[in-house]
Amino acid sequence: MNQLLNVLPKSVLAFLAIVGGILLIVLVQPPHSVCDAQVEVLNTSQQKFLYPDPKSKLVKTTRYQRLREHCFNTSNPGGCFELFQELKALLNDLGSLSSECGGAIAGVSEYKNALWDSADLLLSLAWGSEPPASVASKWRWLEVSDISLFCRLSEKLVAIYGSSQWDAFREKKMREMPGAKDLTRIQVWELSIFSENCSRYP
Repeated sequence: MNQLLNVLPKSVLAFLAIVGGILLIVLVQPPHSVCDAQVEVLNTSQQKFLYPDPKSKLVKTTRYQRLREHCFNTSNPGGCFELFQELKALLNDLGSLSSECGGAIAGVSEYKNALWDSADLLLSLAWGSEPPASVASKWRWLEVSDISLFCRLSEKLVAIYGSSQWDAFREKKMREMPGAKDLTRIQVWELSIFSENCSRYP
């Protein structure tokens, strides 16, 4: 090896060293793609909502987790207002991702959990501890903007995870909702916000 290095001109050795250095950098830190850049912007905008505050050593939960728990426990417009506003902002930020970059956050637990758990929460809030008394009351206290939020969540979940995962989620929830076992699937469908026509909402 030493003999080969002694034979090679210094200019060739310098060239090989530069190429080797570039290859090492690329292997250790691959160049940023367009999706990497978009996800970085998204992560920065959601830092205070989906991620624990790195400056706080005492608070280990995220703002999302605290707001979700508060919404679930209070189960009223005032208790859920902040969460719903933050979720709308999250969906707006996710909308800034190009279609080919949606998969970049599919496996990120912070986004995955927030999207699926929030859809689940809205279903639970509308359904309540027992089946709604009628189709007319299937929203309970939820407002038009809240149902629109549910529709936006379902649309984003289908876009990122596919319709088959959404269908599996829907069927599972329709079996598990309180009192659902005493109803037919059609009755559960009609009494749940799954049956809401999302095309009505912009």
